[in-house]
Amino acid sequence: MNFSTQLKAATIDSIKGILTSRKMLVMFLLGYSSGLPLMLTASSLLLWYKEAGISIQDIGLLSLVAIPYTIKYLWSPVIDRISFKYLGRRKGWILLMQLILIFCVFLLSQFSPSSSPVMIAIIALAICFFSATQDIAINAYQTEILNEDERALGSSVSVLGYRVAMMVTGALLLIIVEYFDNNWNKGMQALIPFFTIGLLGTLLAKEAKVTNQPKTFVDAVILPFYDFFTRRGIWVATVMLLIIVFYKFSDALAFSLNTVFFSELGFDKTTIAVSYKFNALIFTFIGLVLGGMLAKGFGLFRTFLWLSVLMATANLMYMWLALIGKSYYLMVLSVAIEYMIGAMGTAVLVAMIMSLVNKSFSATQFAVLSSIDSLGRVLVGPMAGWIQTHWGWSALFFVSFAIGIAIAFGIWRARRQIMLMANLHG
Repeated sequence: MNFSTQLKAATIDSIKGILTSRKMLVMFLLGYSSGLPLMLTASSLLLWYKEAGISIQDIGLLSLVAIPYTIKYLWSPVIDRISFKYLGRRKGWILLMQLILIFCVFLLSQFSPSSSPVMIAIIALAICFFSATQDIAINAYQTEILNEDERALGSSVSVLGYRVAMMVTGALLLIIVEYFDNNWNKGMQALIPFFTIGLLGTLLAKEAKVTNQPKTFVDAVILPFYDFFTRRGIWVATVMLLIIVFYKFSDALAFSLNTVFFSELGFDKTTIAVSYKFNALIFTFIGLVLGGMLAKGFGLFRTFLWLSVLMATANLMYMWLALIGKSYYLMVLSVAIEYMIGAMGTAVLVAMIMSLVNKSFSATQFAVLSSIDSLGRVLVGPMAGWIQTHWGWSALFFVSFAIGIAIAFGIWRARRQIMLMANLHG
């Protein structure tokens, strides 16, 4: 089967799967449920505090409420170990967290930052904790229920739902608040029906049947790590971890200072907001769907490898823009290509992590691997700033390209180990 035939078949199957598959509808709704709390406890909460007259210094402390997202692996063994007899091993946790989050949003609507700033911060921290716990259960469920050829498309659809939810608690909430004459409490109450939508995904979901579940809490803590490092040996496991850490490193390095880069080129804030941010959102959506389609048509590993090359090569668009200077059309094209390919890479990386996870310990292993995935992106800020300061913008983007190609070469060299570790078939 040639390339065009494979792509056509993958496209038809993927569109048919998105439009008719109950499983994909569940993936979208669960992704939506997972994404709702994020912007609520981030930008929206910060703006609420600002409008209440809270100082910028105190508002800065609010970022600490998101700590549960970064350490969620610490209690992930509890989700692997404890099941709900009638609700199911994963559905029980998801449903419980969804109901608690709805209650927390209602509770949030009963207070104001001007009179109860600490209480709202405590509720926001609780929302982040229960949201992170919901994420653990949802990611574990997705890993268990999706087959190898469904993982990339399933993760793409899930992330699409996640992004839609971020717009609800980010952009739509602000519109609702303004409609109610800047009454944030009514705005929060108006969000509650949007949170109930996620319940439909849980009710439609079919519980995955998994054998060899941990029998004790000690097993739930120790066995996920023992399994990962002994499955194909410590060396293969270590190589796999390094690939996960650095897979999107070059992509993140190019992204890290984009807004500053465009500003220095002479683009005004409105142009950056409309042509960059909005354009990036649209092509992120397109890239997520394309990534799922390609992996379904050509196999997860082959797509994983080639996207590592494409993500690196896309950074050369920014280098071109840095060399020729301000060009609106080139900026739009660069953003479109970069974000589309970056989103495709995100879709296949999530699918690869799913493939690496042993379904008996999916909550713990997915939580740990997804946390490790974020390490590379944490490191890029200082590195990008240093390179730009000493060598300039074009050098920054060329270095990101060179690092990306080196990572792609490493993936190609380790192809046999990756496919064995992830139990892939081509």
